[in-house]
Amino acid sequence: MPAVARGCAAGAVFAFAALVVLFSFGGTVEMETFPGLRENMAPVVVWMLVFAALVAAGGVALAGRRSYAGWIAVACLAGLMTLRMWTLAPMLHCWSYDSVGRSDDGSYTCVNRGDMLP
Repeated sequence: MPAVARGCAAGAVFAFAALVVLFSFGGTVEMETFPGLRENMAPVVVWMLVFAALVAAGGVALAGRRSYAGWIAVACLAGLMTLRMWTLAPMLHCWSYDSVGRSDDGSYTCVNRGDMLP
């Protein structure tokens, strides 16, 4: 495969990885806005980030290890993923629960809605 085609394909792969990371922000965006119970999407978001990291690794393999543009794209994706994990980390202790509640003080409580039924 010619170098130009590999570079364009790697750019498309990096763009797809960035799109997956940006969609992961939408998975829990309501958590930061106001108190109350929400569906626990944290495990899904973690798997989206793992998938994006694997796609970015594929982009590096496609671009080549000596590609400065590829490593810059990986650094940008790593920054986005770090920001995402920073906002997601307080919810991760609720991994096995189906709902997460945000309190007024900003802390998160884990709730199984089935346990709330009379």
